Amino acid sequence: MSQKYAFIDRDGTLIFEPQDTFQVEGLEQLKILIGVIPELKDLINRGYKLVMVTNQDGLGTSRNTQDNFDLIQNSLLKTFVENEIIFDKVFICPHFLKDNCKCRKPKTGLVDEFFKTTDIDLKNSIMIGDRDTDRQFAENLGIEYVPMEVNGTFPKIFI
Repeated sequence: MSQKYAFIDRDGTLIFEPQDTFQVEGLEQLKILIGVIPELKDLINRGYKLVMVTNQDGLGTSRNTQDNFDLIQNSLLKTFVENEIIFDKVFICPHFLKDNCKCRKPKTGLVDEFFKTTDIDLKNSIMIGDRDTDRQFAENLGIEYVPMEVNGTFPKIFI
């Protein structure tokens, strides 16, 4: 039986994204956006599995170290777990746009294997994001796109 998935962007969608550096540089900057916790719980209660899909420019470089990213990401995931929110998968593209990789959204390389090995209910799965690349990613996957403003209130999917 196929499964509904909610693919969700990270920065600017789940957490506040500084608009000067576009990187959360420390735990003091980590802020979950308004509406994220209750809406993710609602998605889970409605039978969705959660998948985080994020572009992280230059992850592993001196500007965006792996240790710093892991500290922030682990804190974020811990907060979600404390609120009974589990992400089944987390997919991270570490490349810069100029690298022209196959995994950077809106390309689907990050999730191609997942799509081949998982029975996904495309008709009822969604992508939630704050950028045109998120919209294009949803189109490339053949799923519905749910937009939100950068650093805005997380959208209510079901009213």
